[in-house]
Amino acid sequence: MHIIVSGKKRKVADGLTVAQLLNSEKNDLPRYVSVVTKREVLIDPNDQDQALQDGDTVEFIYRGES
Repeated sequence: MHIIVSGKKRKVADGLTVAQLLNSEKNDLPRYVSVVTKREVLIDPNDQDQALQDGDTVEFIYRGES
């Protein structure tokens, strides 16, 4: 399937979860990242097993420590 990650079209495996995508991005501070898909804002994507869907647009929003 195809998704858009930070403005770039990518081919990914069917059933890829938000957490798997985040881990593959090698983020320095994954617990301070929110993910926006076309359906919702996920505040803690590390705890999410939500599968991405074909055509989803994903943007990472990096938040400062709280």
